[in-house]
Amino acid sequence: MIRIENLGITFGHGPQAVHAVRGVSFNVDEGESFGLVGESGSGKSTVLRAIAGLNPDWTGKIIVDGVELGAKRDRAFHKRLQMVFQDPYGSLHPRHTVNDILKEPLTIHNFGATESRILKALSEVGLGPEFRFRFPHQLSGGQRQRIAIARALILEPRVILLDEPTSALDVSVQAEILNLLARLREERGLTYVMVSHNLAVVAHLCDRIAVMNRGLFVEEITEKQLRSQTPEQGYTRQLLTASMGYDRAKIDEFVEFT
Repeated sequence: MIRIENLGITFGHGPQAVHAVRGVSFNVDEGESFGLVGESGSGKSTVLRAIAGLNPDWTGKIIVDGVELGAKRDRAFHKRLQMVFQDPYGSLHPRHTVNDILKEPLTIHNFGATESRILKALSEVGLGPEFRFRFPHQLSGGQRQRIAIARALILEPRVILLDEPTSALDVSVQAEILNLLARLREERGLTYVMVSHNLAVVAHLCDRIAVMNRGLFVEEITEKQLRSQTPEQGYTRQLLTASMGYDRAKIDEFVEFT
């Protein structure tokens, strides 16, 4: 479903240029959930934004559903692929009701039966019709992220990009959203690419995980390797240790990987 070949992304020019992504390549099969993990600044979200068309400045190849993409994306692409962002409050218009937020993509893509589609989308993410005319500030963080997921699903895409979709939520709410995403993937046969710095979150949802550091792929591991804590590379082992909570003695032993 997704093929990325030698993706490169640079910000700035000359000696001040930052090579955010360097020669990244990976494939994601149809119906698979693929994770990108790494510390802040590793380039994982930058990869996602390039796939989504939010960053038009890149080199290499991006192929989605057999179509090689350029800097500009047509309307059909956005119907096929949608994105859920990290901050559900920042990604929802504060002066639009839930009804307006869900109706807008349907109007842009000329979908009919607007009302029934909105009610169905709300039901699929576990919200009742009483949420339809509320504003984002009247919703909890988890409810806002459910609306963001409903907005992504309402166009019936085949691919969903997930940029840290639970990092702004409480731990108990994170589990609810991850279970919702897992159920929707199974019911709809969706393909996911998920970015996170939390290895436990990725292990819950992803079959394969690519570890990134300073714009490069360090290694690719399976969910089983992650759970058994048997990665090959030192950087991945260190990242795994860091994800288990604060331990002063272990952190003092950390080294910087370049």
